[in-house]
Amino acid sequence: MRILFTTWSASAHLFPMVPLAWACRAAGHEVLVAVPSDCAPAVGAAGLTAVAVGVTAPPAAPPAMGGPRAAAVLRDWPADWPLRLAELGAERRRMLGSLVDRQLRIAGDMVPGLLEFARTWRPDLIVADGSTYAGTVVSQLLDVPLAAHLWGGAAVLRLEHSGPGGSPLPGYRHLFEHYGADPVHTPLGWLDPCPPMLQLPTEERRLSVRHVPYSGPAELPAGLLGKPARPRVCVTWEAGARPAGPPGDGPDPLLAAAGLLAADGLEVFLALGPAQRAALTRLPDGVRAMDTSALHLLLATCEAVAHQGSGGTAMTAAAVGTPQLVVSPRPEQMLTGERLRAVGAGRHLSGGDLTGDEKAAARVRDAVLDLLAGPARDAALALRDEVRSLPAPSRVASDLTELAARG
Repeated sequence: MRILFTTWSASAHLFPMVPLAWACRAAGHEVLVAVPSDCAPAVGAAGLTAVAVGVTAPPAAPPAMGGPRAAAVLRDWPADWPLRLAELGAERRRMLGSLVDRQLRIAGDMVPGLLEFARTWRPDLIVADGSTYAGTVVSQLLDVPLAAHLWGGAAVLRLEHSGPGGSPLPGYRHLFEHYGADPVHTPLGWLDPCPPMLQLPTEERRLSVRHVPYSGPAELPAGLLGKPARPRVCVTWEAGARPAGPPGDGPDPLLAAAGLLAADGLEVFLALGPAQRAALTRLPDGVRAMDTSALHLLLATCEAVAHQGSGGTAMTAAAVGTPQLVVSPRPEQMLTGERLRAVGAGRHLSGGDLTGDEKAAARVRDAVLDLLAGPARDAALALRDEVRSLPAPSRVASDLTELAARG
């Protein structure tokens, strides 16, 4: 069977799909991965074959998510906001709409190349990242079965439909109708690495797949697996975030808290991507840095991790049983933090609430210390056990054959 994977982002959305793509290859299927051209090196580094469609991926967050006004809008969201979209108010819905607008621009750039290639290669199944609308358009136009792949969020958001079960938004409808496609076309199922303990209920058909941590090619740091002499914690950011913050604004609260934790006697690691490491002119005293590509190996030795709530980091920490503090910059990450808090495996601080707070770093430090002293470890281990109970990618690869046949 020919399986065409497609996504728009090299890290947050490609990496969760890689183990399933490997499993499909190992099962004997032909696998190609269609991505914007600047994502192609990450596909090749994973040992997969890339097809370049579109040019470049945009930043992780659209402009509407930044600035003091956005910080105010990000405060006090309901813990289950995806189930209550109609209650969010105009400004919050506008913020969510900016995420959809970004994805529509990406899809508009990807569809021509993806459609041309798929017409030639004729895949039997398309596995599209759940926010890569180009895959849905091409699936409908060519009558190819579609499975959507999620990245670790607690809900199937369907923001382009005003939430699960809603009608397509005008921009989404226009994208489809521009190519003569039907905007009500939906995937046969949603491949979901989020463990049931963290999920919010939605009507979409979820097909569980175990999260197998992958963060790119890595080299095991010397001495990492030895027993730490002191409690070890990790501080990390999502791809594209700048730990140093804009010039003149001072360090990110997570970075400042890392220095406070080291001063308290903890062993503190910063897990950083290459661009993040280059942007830091100096590390806080007593803090060490390592490549984020070995994150799963580091987290397995840590008593806690503080991060921004990206799906990849949250699922990796869940897979190894590490308690988590989420300092969330955006609504989806806020949801992740709240779900971890609800099951006892983590704590959550909203980035909007920390903006302008002189004690933000101390609040982050105190939340990490609270994780170390409380019962979060037991809840995190229960979450790890649930992750391990989910079907492995090798099992799901076999199920995809049946899914494609039904489509």
